Amino acid sequence: MLSGETRRGAFGGGNGGPITGDDFGAWADGLRDVEELVDQPALRDAVANARERARLLRQEFKRDQKKPDWAVVQLQVLKPLVEVRARLAEELARRDSKDALVPIDRDPVPNRYSESVRRYYEELGKAP
Repeated sequence: MLSGETRRGAFGGGNGGPITGDDFGAWADGLRDVEELVDQPALRDAVANARERARLLRQEFKRDQKKPDWAVVQLQVLKPLVEVRARLAEELARRDSKDALVPIDRDPVPNRYSESVRRYYEELGKAP
């Protein structure tokens, strides 16, 4: 999925990254800063949970001197942070652009209206 280069970059790089290297404190502080800046509770919680999971993985590494399973790191730390980054990018694009093509909200369409909504958007997409 991700190359070693991408993995190192995603976690701050240098000396094994924050979980197994010397950068955990600064990396975790950076995530705390993100938590404070994010105004959406669900996204803030996702960052906090990823940071906490990384802290636990670091504790295990320090105690057992065994590098964490990359699949676990990817699933429980990296993936949630990537999802938060994507959601924040969407929100910033929506706020910054008057002609944004991102959805205004993420509310699901009730089942009884889904076919009508689908047809509506198909009609909008047809060339005039």
